[in-house]
Amino acid sequence: MDILEIRTLRGPNYWSGYWKKLIIIRLDIGKYEKKPTNKIKGFYERMVDVMPSLQSHGCSYGEPGGFLKRVEEGTWAGHAIEHFALELQTLAGMDTGYGRTRETTEKGIYNVVFSYLEEEVGRFAGRAAVKLWLDLAEGRDVGEIKTGLASDIQEMREIREDVRFGPSTGSLVEEAENRDIPFIRLNDQSLVQLGYGVNQKRIQATTTVNTNMISVDIAGDKSATKKLLGDMGVPVPKGYRIREIEDLEDIIDRIGYPVVIKPLDGNHGKGATVGIKSLEDARVAWEKAKEYSRWVIVEKQLMGSDFRALVVNNRLIAVAERVPAHVKGDGKSTIQQLIDKTNEDPRRGYGHENVLTQISIDNQTMRCITKAGYTLESKLKKGEVLHLKTTANISTGGTAIDCTDEVHPENVFLFERIAKIIGLDVAGIDVIAPNVTEPLHANGGGIIEVNAAPGFRMHLAPSEGIGRNVAEHVIDMLFPPGTPARIPIFSVTGTNGKTTTTRLIAHILKNSGRTVGFTTTDGTYIGNQQIVQGDNTGPVSAQLVLKDPTVDVAVLETARGGIIRSGLGFDYCDIGVVLNIAADHLGLKDVNTLEDLARVKSVVPRAVSKKGFAVLNAEDKLVYEMKELSDGQVVCFSMNENHPNIKRRAERGRISCVYENGFITILKGKWKVRVERVTNIPITYGGRAEFMIQNVLAATLACFVHGVSLEDLRVGLTTFNAGTAQTPGRLNFIEIGDVTVLMDYAHNPAGLRGLADFISKLPNKYRTVVINGTGDRRDEDIIEFGQIAGETFDRIVIRRGHYLRGRDEQETYGLLKKGIAKAKKDPAVRVIPESRDAIHHAIKYGRKGELVVTLADRVPEDIGHVQEYRDQNAQARG
Repeated sequence: MDILEIRTLRGPNYWSGYWKKLIIIRLDIGKYEKKPTNKIKGFYERMVDVMPSLQSHGCSYGEPGGFLKRVEEGTWAGHAIEHFALELQTLAGMDTGYGRTRETTEKGIYNVVFSYLEEEVGRFAGRAAVKLWLDLAEGRDVGEIKTGLASDIQEMREIREDVRFGPSTGSLVEEAENRDIPFIRLNDQSLVQLGYGVNQKRIQATTTVNTNMISVDIAGDKSATKKLLGDMGVPVPKGYRIREIEDLEDIIDRIGYPVVIKPLDGNHGKGATVGIKSLEDARVAWEKAKEYSRWVIVEKQLMGSDFRALVVNNRLIAVAERVPAHVKGDGKSTIQQLIDKTNEDPRRGYGHENVLTQISIDNQTMRCITKAGYTLESKLKKGEVLHLKTTANISTGGTAIDCTDEVHPENVFLFERIAKIIGLDVAGIDVIAPNVTEPLHANGGGIIEVNAAPGFRMHLAPSEGIGRNVAEHVIDMLFPPGTPARIPIFSVTGTNGKTTTTRLIAHILKNSGRTVGFTTTDGTYIGNQQIVQGDNTGPVSAQLVLKDPTVDVAVLETARGGIIRSGLGFDYCDIGVVLNIAADHLGLKDVNTLEDLARVKSVVPRAVSKKGFAVLNAEDKLVYEMKELSDGQVVCFSMNENHPNIKRRAERGRISCVYENGFITILKGKWKVRVERVTNIPITYGGRAEFMIQNVLAATLACFVHGVSLEDLRVGLTTFNAGTAQTPGRLNFIEIGDVTVLMDYAHNPAGLRGLADFISKLPNKYRTVVINGTGDRRDEDIIEFGQIAGETFDRIVIRRGHYLRGRDEQETYGLLKKGIAKAKKDPAVRVIPESRDAIHHAIKYGRKGELVVTLADRVPEDIGHVQEYRDQNAQARG
């Protein structure tokens, strides 16, 4: 059994209309193709013994135990591995429930698909599930399998804690998602973008784009914070900052025991020790604090409980009492047993997986136990409480008690005033006081710290009291009611014409005053500037545009490859355009037929929002059928206003765009709104380039339903030229001496056929083409491409393609020649491997009035070679 490939889908995809986060394992099950589960002796019994929780899987039966029935009846390895991967994630604290396993056209090779919550965990679960299958199928000792399984589950938990959002960041992201605010994780920590483009806001944990960095510096300097608050009449404990241990005893003598020692710029309780009552303990605490800061704070310990007040946007949102990790004696159990029993509480888990965190026994714990005069084997008296940590952090096993509703109004005023004094938009105020029901000035309480980026966990899920949705107040601050978080997204897909349509839409929108970010096979552009060069039609490039803070509309060319590899780079779009479905890249990644290809491309109309528009080709059957898949409104375009699909839609009052009587025309039901005469639109070359007219129809309709005015549409259409600046490699003409050079990107039979139709309307008597074969096409597609070239051109120069993708170049030459030989004409054929040499040769030997066509697979290089020859020719003549 071999894992051939593991892919991660992170957005809308062709496997599921709902589940965006999927792992796909391409699996060769080898000998197990002939050995389903009911043919493997003891498999069922071992599986149930090792993973009894599989009982909950309903599978196709739709009821608990359904999957176990399938195993008893006999199912294949891929199906079992799918369920193993899902259950492994559940056992590790990540319950997710979508799975599909499908056999490919290759015998014994399956696509095993399952959902995940954390990508790295999902990939690990897939590998662990394959290992589990092999262990069970090969009869390994059940005890050893269980041990390995427990180890895998623990490792998955550890991976999860390393990669997942912390509780605070996670709560903000969840609240944003609940409000339909998209997010993009900007690093592997907690830096997150909420919203898209110009409407984005960034957060890092609970630090926001509104957080004042001077205020953060003040809060990080505990001595400066205390002085500033004390000067403003806020009750704070007496204390000093010192740098040398020689000053420690003198300072303690001044303020008296008990004392607190903590690093000057520490956070989350790191390096802090409370309740110090001896110089010896003070020296130990000093060394601990020095691990985190050069300067150390020594201050009088206030007496009372530990409270945290959370203020957001100058409003008190929540208050919680924090209790350090502790155990309570029963007169019988040892301290170790009491810790174990406490950790059995179902509310406690590893890391942040549950409301509470398990108590770990570390050096701090041992110091607390030793200081109390005990060991782990000591027994506590009944009712005796032993604190196991010196700070009350939830992440170290502490507990929290919500007391928001008990806070005295004077304390509410005080806490909100403190946040304003420090200047933090999100402030965590640490309070030591007997209670918060009385004013602090009356009960002797005080403020010991103010924290920037405070944790939310104690408020979200306290161990006692009401959980508070504190995240909503942060999102309210960042996105007040009515504030947009998204930008319009146009997604353009199809087999041919995507790049031109994308560029035309972007051009029209730019002319209407928008800052457009767009992606194409040539690169990524912000406004008029190319930011990245290359084929940028996948989700990474889409997210580059959506992350740009200057972009207020995104136009994204969306190719097959990116959809298959990772899904879409956005959650949904406002306009989804599907131009056509034709044979291209078939035979790759289990996309073997036009119907398979249509299923991949249909991801775009399926991702259209309910308020958006799916723009579909009414003449292409596979495209038109996608109307059933979109939640948005469907609008269509056609070269024929009398096409049955268009007429039917007109009768129902629907919007369409058609080519009629020489005009690009919007149909509103049966009413016509003529936008522009085709002869005035440069990229149609006077209406001779029909495939360009189709692109114009799609772009016009997409912009019209988005709300672009007719005036802006006309200006955009009539100023978009087919030159190398605006449409590189798409019907670019350059005159060189007596030869006309035409550069185009036709790279499949359908594209070349459309180009041939256009060329047939040109006056040139002689025609030469420079072509190459692309490796990731079926043999029959390369042969057909050669045949169309042979029927269209007098001379053919074959060069080496840049994208052989595993094919031998001689094989590609042979397939092209085989196709050319099938043509009715008998063109002259020559092989010149190097692109530059091939292009220069074709132009050099062009006859007077000859049309030389170059079909590029790397557009910028071809443009460069042609321009180089033109410049050399001009110098020779001048």
